[in-house]
Amino acid sequence: MTRSVVVTGLGVVARDVIGTADFGRVLSRGGTAPEPPPQFDSERFRARLAHVADPLATRAALHNADCGGLMAAVTEAEVACAGHGILAALQAIRQAGLDAATLHRAGCAVATTSGGMMDRYSDALDAGTSGSETHDLVVPCSAALVLQRVFGLTGPLCGFSCACVSSLAALSYALARVRNGDVPLMLVGGSDRMREADFAGFNALRAMDRDSCRPFDRTRKGMVIGDGAAMLVIEDEDHARARGATPLVRLAGMGLSTDSYHITSPNSRGLAMAMRQALAEAGRSPSDIGYVNCHGTGTPLNDIAEAEALASVFTGDAPRPIVGSTKGSTGHLLGSAGAIETVATILALQAGEAPLMATTTDPEDIGFALPLAGTDRRLATGLAMNNSLGFGGLNGSLILELVTTGEP
Repeated sequence: MTRSVVVTGLGVVARDVIGTADFGRVLSRGGTAPEPPPQFDSERFRARLAHVADPLATRAALHNADCGGLMAAVTEAEVACAGHGILAALQAIRQAGLDAATLHRAGCAVATTSGGMMDRYSDALDAGTSGSETHDLVVPCSAALVLQRVFGLTGPLCGFSCACVSSLAALSYALARVRNGDVPLMLVGGSDRMREADFAGFNALRAMDRDSCRPFDRTRKGMVIGDGAAMLVIEDEDHARARGATPLVRLAGMGLSTDSYHITSPNSRGLAMAMRQALAEAGRSPSDIGYVNCHGTGTPLNDIAEAEALASVFTGDAPRPIVGSTKGSTGHLLGSAGAIETVATILALQAGEAPLMATTTDPEDIGFALPLAGTDRRLATGLAMNNSLGFGGLNGSLILELVTTGEP
């Protein structure tokens, strides 16, 4: 038996954003200009700007949250490690309408980047932790461990740190566990925070734009790094409906590939393979897709490879989807990129409109309509695709299907 898996809850913490209502407004206007990160002095770097979720705002929101008995007390070290993720998870859990007993049955799959492990170690020491507790906060699966403890989860647990495909890999794992009947629901997503080491590393690669991220723009010069978290509650559709929950979208198809072409340079064949896998699993044709949320980092090599991959999958005279990227609004959340962009894609399906690409003002002709200012951004269908690419030739593609009101 193949179980239908749906999303019943969403949560987001990002630049100027706590919650999906705020996030939807940011996406509709195309975001705001990046600013210097508050955690460290960026003046000595070539590119100095970022999209940073205010850690003090997250801390205050957690302190003032009425958790309704859904979460345990959170230590300062845990807030430093995964505060954005805890807050996003609480939002998703509330929207899903989970009580404590149902929540405790859930599993957890959380993506993050591993480059800041030493920073997490420093945070743990500053918070006065030691021994096994410190270890739990510095291993790559630290965010997953924190969410498991805070919410008392007893289902499958896994952390993912596989570059910028981490979140879609986590979603793929969670989807498989629910489809297989191993667990009725999973808390899944990504949680990252700004670290000077990551900021310095992407500056050293000369992959960051000094001003803004401009995906598919003729003048694009690179990404702008960001941080935050996005979490989703996914569950067996029958389980969700039996407890009176409202499904938002179905997870219709998933594809993952590794092309091993180059450690940093993307290759169109790998992404095309992942997209075809997702379409095949969903039982859909390319013409069924109304919107593609691209990885769209604004780096010349990424945008070229993505355009080539899209052209190889969406062929012929059939209607083509609107193609866009939300990184001009949110920045690049690295390991959490796939999670926050999955939420953005769900919000686009609900609104029936692609998010505005306000920073792309001199677009290249890639053969697809882009959701630019003054264009028609309405989606033609209730299916969308979210793509991610990562260092090492990693690729992911997820197809989401809008659940209509009144659908049985």
